[in-house]
Amino acid sequence: MNSEELQPLVEEARREGREVAVIVGLGFVGTAVAASLFTARGAGRFFVIGVERDTPDGRRKVEALHAGRAPFASQDRAVDDALSAAASDPRRLCATTDPGVVRFADVVLVCTNVDLVRASGQTEQLEVRLEGVRSALETIGEHLRPDALVIVESTLPVGASDLVLYPALCTGAARSGRDVASDPPLYAYCYERVTPGPDYLASVHRTPRSFAGIDARSAARARGFLGGLIDFERYPAWEHRSTRAAELAKLLENAYRATNIAFVDEWARVAEQVGVDLFDIVRSIRVRKGTHDNLMLPGLGVGGYCLTKDALLAAWGVESLLDGPAELPFSRRAILVNEAMPLRAVHAAEAHFGDRLRGSTAALFGITYRAGVEDTRSSPTEILARALIARGVRVRAHDPLARVWPELPDVPLTSTPDDALDGAVLAVVCLPDAPYAASLAPLLARRLPSGGLLIDAWNAVADVAAGPLGARGVATFVYGRGDLPKPRRGGA
Repeated sequence: MNSEELQPLVEEARREGREVAVIVGLGFVGTAVAASLFTARGAGRFFVIGVERDTPDGRRKVEALHAGRAPFASQDRAVDDALSAAASDPRRLCATTDPGVVRFADVVLVCTNVDLVRASGQTEQLEVRLEGVRSALETIGEHLRPDALVIVESTLPVGASDLVLYPALCTGAARSGRDVASDPPLYAYCYERVTPGPDYLASVHRTPRSFAGIDARSAARARGFLGGLIDFERYPAWEHRSTRAAELAKLLENAYRATNIAFVDEWARVAEQVGVDLFDIVRSIRVRKGTHDNLMLPGLGVGGYCLTKDALLAAWGVESLLDGPAELPFSRRAILVNEAMPLRAVHAAEAHFGDRLRGSTAALFGITYRAGVEDTRSSPTEILARALIARGVRVRAHDPLARVWPELPDVPLTSTPDDALDGAVLAVVCLPDAPYAASLAPLLARRLPSGGLLIDAWNAVADVAAGPLGARGVATFVYGRGDLPKPRRGGA
């Protein structure tokens, strides 16, 4: 539907007392935001119009939203339920590739990606692609009503709002004939904390939010909008004094978590050397609530769209937009440590098999960036798989959720874990997905041949599988555990 076709529906919605919310970008964040407008506090208050680019992928997302479903699979059934109920009435939910619908909006929510590109193994040469979101803000400005509020939820480099995006919004508004000096557009930055998984939808409106306005008038409007959706008594909002502060808050939040994960990796190595179980140790330390309960456990590595890049978005913003130094030695090093974690599994396989690794078959269990989600972007399993393939290993994979692996389409994805193990001498539990908890350990104990190797990066199955495997001459390596018995020579 284009803006002309939507106009009667907009007018009817206004007669019914509903506001118009236009969501630009229908990816993981935009779709969750759209669904939340029908389930959050104040549900029924909005006529929601989703906007995507006029590309094959954009049109696919528009069609999915029109049909009342998310444009990607989600473990949270509440997302599709909310969208399906809303799409049953075209006065509640529509989608389009026509940016002209912005002229109807009371609020525009921008949820487009800002990509950072870098070569692996270094954090100095960075490219951040702001042109897409900058162009979107300029187009929004061309169509924006004078009293409409624009809220950007995308993760941004520090300085992007006041130096790039708001000027673009003003340029677009001026192009439409608006005097932006006397009547400046309303702009706020409110970063998302969307968490894919079983609580995907709830993470939008049942999580404290942080925001800032480009000016006092924008901040007041943003607080009013958020307060209509989120119970501030239960989930307080934090109003920053500037958009730069809000941008940095998002980046620091994710950089802290990435550094926490990198920190535990060096202690995992120590635990392996001295013959103890770091999982047991960390859990004992976590009993100190309020100071140590967020200490991370070892694992294969860090993946996903945020933790792998956000500290570098801060560095790029300071260096490229604000012309200042941004050393960030801990945060940069943490990203490199996390990036190298999957290679520890490769090194363990090389130490175990030696020259026999080339030409062997490996079964990988879990290909997404974390357990319980279907998103394979920036998955540590991808790093592992590429490294094994480069060493001449045949790789098969299984995942309980993902049915395709866009980043590695040539790697066979099997329908069952058992199929993945055909001919495999190496098995790597890359994720502690819940479906593996009961069945994978006995399967591995039965199928891996003598002389093989199980790598359990998350300590997901080792307690059950390591004993039977060791009795059959199969070794087990777990990140952070040096207490596992050596396999019996020659097996059973």
